[in-house]
Amino acid sequence: CLDSRKATLGSIFCAYKGTNIDGNDYIQEAINNGSDYIITDNDDYRAVADKYKVKYSILKNLSQYVGVLASYKYDEPSSKIKTIGVTGTNGKTSITHWLNQVYTSMGIKSAVIGTTGAGVYPNVKSFNLTTPDPITLQQFLSQYSSEDVNLVAMEVSSIALSQGRVNGTQFETAIFTNLTQDHLDYHGTLENYWKEKQSLFYWQNLKNAIINIDDEHGVHLYYKLKMNTILANVLSYGIDAGDVRASHIKVKIEGVEFLLTYKDTQLVIKAPVIGKFNVYNVLAVICYLILDGVSMTDIQQHINMIKPVKGRMDTIITPNKPLVIVDFAHTPAALENVLQTLNKIEHKGRILCVVGCGGERDTAKRPLMGAIAVKNADYVFVTSDNPRHEEPAEIISQIVAGIPQIKSNYVIEPNRSEAIKQAILNAKANDIILIAGKGHEGYQEIKGIKHEFSDFAVAREFLK
Repeated sequence: CLDSRKATLGSIFCAYKGTNIDGNDYIQEAINNGSDYIITDNDDYRAVADKYKVKYSILKNLSQYVGVLASYKYDEPSSKIKTIGVTGTNGKTSITHWLNQVYTSMGIKSAVIGTTGAGVYPNVKSFNLTTPDPITLQQFLSQYSSEDVNLVAMEVSSIALSQGRVNGTQFETAIFTNLTQDHLDYHGTLENYWKEKQSLFYWQNLKNAIINIDDEHGVHLYYKLKMNTILANVLSYGIDAGDVRASHIKVKIEGVEFLLTYKDTQLVIKAPVIGKFNVYNVLAVICYLILDGVSMTDIQQHINMIKPVKGRMDTIITPNKPLVIVDFAHTPAALENVLQTLNKIEHKGRILCVVGCGGERDTAKRPLMGAIAVKNADYVFVTSDNPRHEEPAEIISQIVAGIPQIKSNYVIEPNRSEAIKQAILNAKANDIILIAGKGHEGYQEIKGIKHEFSDFAVAREFLK
């Protein structure tokens, strides 16, 4: 265990320094709770171990090995399931859920692990991280294996790769979506961020790679992997290029339609999800289905039945009221994608955007978000997101700093509920309101406390 509160007699407590806390500070508590074996990354622990008469091992870079130890303990569960790792800045959640939706509709038991939670589909329960800690992850995989799950699609974040959370997991397939600015507060540079992302594609025992080559990082990765004959399959996708391509794209309020081309086969794909950027996510899903031997006619049928993931271009449609869209867009590229998509919808009125930025996260993206919002929306309500331990006013001021002085199409409203209310009250029936940043989240985190808050619930209340 990593949590000293979960330590019991017979448990091994693994103590190492994390991003915010040092597990070595909780060794005493773990011993008090019954743990009689400690693995630590701290040389100074010898004196403590002698004092409390417990067995111990010292292992440098312990964080990189805990997942391997946990996998061994649970009899390497990922080796018994087709495990798909999806990485990239945007699109991970949609791809993992749509894979689960498709396989569930085919009568094949599947599971998902990611931002919205984990579970055998569709019974997904939430937890705090995109990718769980290494022990929890192996426990999930062990549980799925015991329940005869055939396929697991999981989001693999760059931070999880850096911290070794997925070490010990045997991935059958890795999918790369795209790379734009995010998590620079953790990685420091975009180069470091990319280095962690691409490490998934050199994973031991990896068989397949699926890559978006309309992304410049994807292009370089694709050709590097094509020169590597170890992988069984390297499949690319895109709109401008790719082994699997989409053309003649139509973006409508009821979904997207495009012509799919793969080798000598062409067929029309209709997916009830909004936005050109979602065409890429659909293509990634199709690539995996192709590699898994699903026929093109079955692919066409099942893609037509997918549903938006909660909080990902999720619509609230009310007769004779403005269309409200709730989306998790919390990076500059994601926000720009969503707003540009909405601008292409026919018969729309104005686009109103409610946007903020989370506290204690990449500060460099805040002015970018402000600039993108006022450029692509007719009117913007700059508000609070999850400020965490930061002051909302300071975060908002950094967002506004990116807005050109000549722009006046925005207002500051720190209270998120009030900002949503004002957007709805100021909208006409044919207007579109985008509430960006929180998506599926059912809380707002302020000063370390999670207060119940749902963009959906607030919007529905004011729409009444």
